[in-house]
Amino acid sequence: MPCRKPCPPQGQGANLVAVAAALSVWIGQGKTADELAILASLFDLMRSNLALMALNTVSDERPQGPGGQGENAGDITRQAILDAAAAGTP
Repeated sequence: MPCRKPCPPQGQGANLVAVAAALSVWIGQGKTADELAILASLFDLMRSNLALMALNTVSDERPQGPGGQGENAGDITRQAILDAAAAGTP
């Protein structure tokens, strides 16, 4: 199924994972275990906030049906974002 918005290149996800791994190693160099735990909590909180912002964006973009009620088209996307946010980081 084609994207409605411009699709990112297929390899972009792998590039982001590699950049995130390199950035994590760079940030973590020379830190104590306590400092690393605080940084992990900070980035986990940022992940959660970004997921919530994405949910809000999905509901704002949700098409309106008759009577102003949102159609169910965005429910699958919303559930996928909620599932991803609940899964956390490995």
